[in-house]
Amino acid sequence: MRTLSPPRRVTVNRAESCIACCLAGLGLIQVPACDVRAHPEAGELVAVLPDHAAPPMPLAFVYPHRHLSRRLRTFLDWPVPLLRARVLGAGGG
Repeated sequence: MRTLSPPRRVTVNRAESCIACCLAGLGLIQVPACDVRAHPEAGELVAVLPDHAAPPMPLAFVYPHRHLSRRLRTFLDWPVPLLRARVLGAGGG
């Protein structure tokens, strides 16, 4: 395996900015599939080396107390199915 660090013309720190740069023809990007899903479907972007995609990254909710109040538990239960549907696609997971 070989790792390359090509010279950079643009440095960004948000997926939306990476996508905008790629759509403008500034190079290749690596972003979460859920952030870019509509672009390949619209024919605006093409996956490069799809068999070598990075493994999924975990997502965690961080809160300061060990004891979960009912209010916090209710809040944490709310986004999980929404995120699962967005990240994995409808019916995933």
